[in-house]
Amino acid sequence: MRLPRDRFQILALASAVGAFALTVAGGFVTQTGSGLGCPDWPLCHGQVVPDFSDSNTAIEWTHRTVAAIVGLLVLVTTLFAWRDRRGERRILRASTLSLVLVIVQAALGGAVVVSNLNPFLVVAHVSIAAAFFATAVATALLAFVLPPTATASRDIGASSVASVEPAGEVTPPAAPQLEDEL
Repeated sequence: MRLPRDRFQILALASAVGAFALTVAGGFVTQTGSGLGCPDWPLCHGQVVPDFSDSNTAIEWTHRTVAAIVGLLVLVTTLFAWRDRRGERRILRASTLSLVLVIVQAALGGAVVVSNLNPFLVVAHVSIAAAFFATAVATALLAFVLPPTATASRDIGASSVASVEPAGEVTPPAAPQLEDEL
C-alpha cells in the first residue's frame, strides 16, 4: 500500500537529504584540504563560476553550490511550513530554526574563508553544521509524524464544516469543542 505524501513532507524530506549531502560535501572539503580552494567569499577567485583546473577550487565551489541549493530548499520548506502547517508549532519552530541555522552556517562559512581558516571559526562552522542537520532531520520527522489531516482537523475543528446527508438535507456544523493543550 502506498501512502500519499503532501508537498510539505516532500520538501522537508528533501531538505533533510540536502542537509546530509551538504554535511558530506563539507567533510570532503575538510579531508581534501580544499577549504581555501576559493580564497574569497561569496565569489570564488572573483567569479561566480571559476576555472576548475585546480581540484581544490572545484571541491570548494561544489560545496558552496550545494549550500546555496540547500539554503533555497530550506527557505521554501519553511515558507510551506508556515503556509500548510501553521497550526503545528513544533513544525514551525523546527523549520524556522533550520532556516536560521543554514543562514548562520553560510555566514560562518564565509567567515572561515575570509579569516584564512581560523580554527575557532572552523569549529563553530562544524558545530552549526551538526545542529542544522539535526534540525532538518527533526523537521522531516515531524512532517511525517504529525500529518496535515491531524493538524488541520485540530485547528479547524473536525466538525466545523457543514455536511450534506444522502437525503439532501444539510446538517449544520457542531459547536466547536475546546481542547486543552499541554
